[in-house]
Amino acid sequence: MRSKLKTTGLLLMLFIGMAAQAQSVDYKAQVLFMYNFIKYTNWPSQADNFRVMVYGNSPMSSELKKLAAVKKTPNGKSIVVTEVTDAKDLTDCEMLYVADVKSKDLEEILSWAKDKPVLIIAQRDGLVKKGACINFFIQDDDRLGFTVSMKNLEARRLKIGSELMGLAEVAN
Repeated sequence: MRSKLKTTGLLLMLFIGMAAQAQSVDYKAQVLFMYNFIKYTNWPSQADNFRVMVYGNSPMSSELKKLAAVKKTPNGKSIVVTEVTDAKDLTDCEMLYVADVKSKDLEEILSWAKDKPVLIIAQRDGLVKKGACINFFIQDDDRLGFTVSMKNLEARRLKIGSELMGLAEVAN
């Protein structure tokens, strides 16, 4: 009985470890996409640093901070990553990542971002239909993909390069 529990416990730990590893890989892939969004998107205004805000408690914050420690924007600006968990703490930024747990707050986020050139990226699939500029999704072959809303980009006065549009699923 005891060895059966031990084996079950080890299998459970192995399964949890594999799930965590898969999750980590997914966030790393999202970060790579986000760095390319930085490279191939044109913003109408220029700040001293490129500010990325993560809305919601998410592993994305630490992955983005790892990227920011070793990379700069193509024009040499430092990437500054901030994490907030309350919509009232949102501040000026060029890119806002909305964690899955905060998807329900999209209407409040859009109200805050009104008239701001902020690239709003949602972790949850389908949020471009509700106002996000880009959302991630898992393709049929289990690869990470992203959807871009041209209408929402234009409303934010953002232009995304053709290098990315060739990889994207385009909405409206």
